[in-house]
Amino acid sequence: MPAYPELVLRIPGGRQERSVAIGTRHLSLGRGPDNDVVLPSPQVSRHHAILWYAGGQVLVRDLGSANGTFLDGERVTDSVAVPYGAELRLGSEVRLTVRPPVEPVAVGELKAFALEDIATGMRRPLHGDRFVIGSGPGADLRLASGPEVGATLLVYPGGEVWLGTEDDDDRPLQAGAEFEVAGSRFRLVEVDPTRLPTVQPDHHRYPYRLRVSLDGPAGTLAEISHLSTRLSHSITAENRVVLLYLLARRIDEDGGSGLPESERGWCADDDVIVGVWGRSALGQGGNRLKVLVHRVRKELKSGGFDPWCIEKRSGFIRGRFAEVVLD
Repeated sequence: MPAYPELVLRIPGGRQERSVAIGTRHLSLGRGPDNDVVLPSPQVSRHHAILWYAGGQVLVRDLGSANGTFLDGERVTDSVAVPYGAELRLGSEVRLTVRPPVEPVAVGELKAFALEDIATGMRRPLHGDRFVIGSGPGADLRLASGPEVGATLLVYPGGEVWLGTEDDDDRPLQAGAEFEVAGSRFRLVEVDPTRLPTVQPDHHRYPYRLRVSLDGPAGTLAEISHLSTRLSHSITAENRVVLLYLLARRIDEDGGSGLPESERGWCADDDVIVGVWGRSALGQGGNRLKVLVHRVRKELKSGGFDPWCIEKRSGFIRGRFAEVVLD
């Protein structure tokens, strides 16, 4: 992820804290469930304030809240810069701070990988952000038998690699890790990054339109369609639709942000958990989110769509859709 400042919320009565990156798009704070950061305090208005990062500084604006937004004790009446370490208070209870971004990965620390066939020792460099192993015509590494798509490697900037399996589950892979696909064993190996081209995202791999409604005439509904064919599929299970709505909303918000394609659309796991199940689910929400993502992928696959249009990486999730419509 890009190096952005972080908004830090300290949990009253303990040493715990939550943090969320402040990017170039507006980060909304409030009591309402449609905010990026949900703060269930009676002192906080439904839509209380917004923060964003521009010109090398964090800015905050109060949205006409009843109990006010305060910067080091002074009430905010216009858009103002928030110095790192300053106290930002919403009402009389919620206290936050802003900390500077973590330094980005240095060029010398960039990583590149190849996939090694253990039986033959042959290696295939991972040039793109997807690498498919299977017997199908679209596979990057063709197998003589087995499923058309036996496994998918998802490669992210900064050296994070995830393995997506035939049963629509996924897990992170470290250099040296081995795995099996249709009886063949493979190993992920780290190679010299200066001898491989930069990983290039495939912007056209998922030519899908996602249309989502939470309160339309038909109730909660997500419709996924292929832009070049008549393939379409409807999802009606409420939690699945809410998940897709949250992912679609972030895609829509990031559309004009100027972020590179590789960084658009990412939602923090905690924000998705709160959006689907509420704040009470944060303690055990990781497992519930994993199950929900698995079920959405399974349904997408049964409808003829590539399940890996729903991407997961450590602490974040996003959807890859060419178009989104929010009703």
